[in-house]
This record gives sequence, C-alpha cells and structure tokens, in this order.
Amino acid sequence: MHNVKHGTRTANLKNIFVFGVLCAVLSLSVAQAQENKPLPNAQPRKSEEIALVKATPSEAQIQSIAQNREFCGYFGYNDDGEMVSSDVTTGELDACTPVWPDNLDVFASWHTHAGYDESAWSEVPTVIDIEADEGEGVDGYVGTPGGRVWYTDTTDMVVSQVCGLGCIRSDPKFVKGSEGEIAQSYTYEEMLAREAANE
Repeated sequence: MHNVKHGTRTANLKNIFVFGVLCAVLSLSVAQAQENKPLPNAQPRKSEEIALVKATPSEAQIQSIAQNREFCGYFGYNDDGEMVSSDVTTGELDACTPVWPDNLDVFASWHTHAGYDESAWSEVPTVIDIEADEGEGVDGYVGTPGGRVWYTDTTDMVVSQVCGLGCIRSDPKFVKGSEGEIAQSYTYEEMLAREAANE
C-alpha cells in the first residue's frame, strides 16, 4: 500500500514537473512574441531619429545664426508613420515657442540657440529648456552655436550630447572653449548648479 501511494505521488510529481516546464516554455514564447511585436507608441528607431535631429537643426542654423534668433519646432510621426519635423517657428534672441502640430504624433521638441554671443552661455541646454519639455510631456533636442546637438531626457531629467562641436552647422564666430569645459551630460541638479554659478 505504501508503494502504491509512493508511486502515485511520484507520478503526480512528474506530471506537475512536466506541466511546470510547459508553462515556462509557453510564458517564454509569449514574452518573446510581445518583445518582438511593435508597440503603437514605441520610441523611434535610434538611427532614423539621430539622422533627423541632425539634419533639421543644421538647416535651421543657417537663418538662426544669420538672424541671431532661436528657431524651433517638433518631431513626430505623420499619418504615414514617417518621422518628420513640424513647420519651423522663428523665435527671438533667447526664446522660441513652436506651434503644436495636431497632425503629428509628437515625441520631441527641437530648437536652436541662435548665434554665438560671448556673454551668453548657450552651448548647453538651459533649465528652462528641459522644464518646458517636461511640462509638455516630450523629450527635446537643442542645437548650439558651436554645432553641438543635445538630447533632453525628461524621464530621467538628464541632458546629453548626441554629437559634439561641429556636428551640425556652427557659427563662424564661435570661440571654442569660451564656456570652459563642457561635460558629455548633465543631470537636472547639475544644470541648476551650473546656471547658478554663471549668474
């Protein structure tokens, strides 16, 4: 009798083990399928996005530098699923407010920092820049007089260089090193401290 019970228990354990393995395999397959499935609001592909964020501010830099004004807009997906820029808005010396494009699924803003000015610290995004993006619920990109392109991550509240000096069109009057050493990235707290030190 004991052997029968033991045999039944062994059989049950084997069945449970097999069932567990099948569940694990099924769960892994489902997870892999979900991972490979495109998400409706997935972030844009990195290479395509980088190409766009370099080209658009670079073209805008021509007039931004010539007129010493900020130019701005938004990046988003159109109805065909293409990643594009909204219409470009002409701003002022140190401000630009783009028109929100209702025809795009916006994922980021972008703007230039006008022409080179030795008295202006414009080679790094400002606290206002990242706060404005956070308020709109988007990330952002900033082109500088020295030709840098910065990415503002409003989830982690960090700005980082997509590419350095001369990556996009730069102001011929730009003086390298005029703002001291520029880090590869800054946290929000570091941006606050940097601006406070330069006041």
